Amino acid sequence: MKIRLFTSLMLVLGSLAAASLRADESSCHAAAGECEHQIRQMLAGRRYLGLQIVELKPGLVIKTVLPNSPASRVDLREGDRLYSVNGKSVRDANATQFKQLLAQAAASGRLWLIIQRRGSLKKVDLRLEPYPEDYIEKVISSHLAQSHTATAGAQP
Repeated sequence: MKIRLFTSLMLVLGSLAAASLRADESSCHAAAGECEHQIRQMLAGRRYLGLQIVELKPGLVIKTVLPNSPASRVDLREGDRLYSVNGKSVRDANATQFKQLLAQAAASGRLWLIIQRRGSLKKVDLRLEPYPEDYIEKVISSHLAQSHTATAGAQP
């Protein structure tokens, strides 16, 4: 659960940096201060969409839309099926392919999606945004509390 939460957040980001953390680890082996520094460095200035997806056979469906995220501001909703990302079909895609498309879009920050909601197709234009500081703090706190239980209380 602990690293799995962080990995889910990185899926939202679409960052390939998540590969350095493995979901099967039970605790973090780095010093808490080093983890905090690395998480800040990894997320600072990076752009995110603010949703979690689930793979279906075939395709991708929105599982969660984070509050106050770019996805929430354009009214993406749980259950929306993704059809395309910036003109590239994701009807048969997996989560890894979706993350690659997000990573390609991160440079410009522009993204447009075709989604299916209740049988109708809808085009959604949005801009990826940097992670807000309060969100970065939540990721750090969650990681420290779950992976550094012995040192979490000792953090300044």
